[in-house]
Amino acid sequence: MSGVIMASLSSKAQLTLPKRVRELLGVREKGDRVGFLVDEKTRRVMLARIDLVPAEAPYTERELRRLLKLRKERGGRTFGSAEAFLKHLRSL
Repeated sequence: MSGVIMASLSSKAQLTLPKRVRELLGVREKGDRVGFLVDEKTRRVMLARIDLVPAEAPYTERELRRLLKLRKERGGRTFGSAEAFLKHLRSL
């Protein structure tokens, strides 16, 4: 179905995406991102769902193997920072 779907700006110039637009874009929950493609010449704006993809894997293959090994350890352990956690991984 094509057609115009309207929404009004709030007093803070914010806009709530209408339900049909959210459904079409596939945005359903807090944190989902919407991108705006702006054509200044025609003054048109297109919306698209944005899926962020990490530029690189969060762990090396070796770190992942160590993570899986850690999972099997008993007693669990917490770390004060990501650096402390990675240091522990490297010591395994």
